[in-house]
Amino acid sequence: MADNKLLFYRGFPLIRSGNTIFYGSAGDAFAARLTIKDTKKIADEEVPNKIMVQLLPKNPADVAKARKGDYIGFYEALDTAHVWLMDVLFG
Repeated sequence: MADNKLLFYRGFPLIRSGNTIFYGSAGDAFAARLTIKDTKKIADEEVPNKIMVQLLPKNPADVAKARKGDYIGFYEALDTAHVWLMDVLFG
């Protein structure tokens, strides 16, 4: 059996499926979904360019804390997702 290893960013796992990246732990009350809307070519590689970030609650009662925004660049999008998660989980 293959040894599946997760990627982590600042202590939270990143899971990619196609153009969607989920960021956060399954046991937490919130997770972030990053949807790659556009890519650009850099040195023969396609890299994410325009990304929609959504903060999603597990519990529908927490929908008032949900957030959504569009960002240019993967780092900006992922860092925003991290700040939003830290705010709702530990803020």
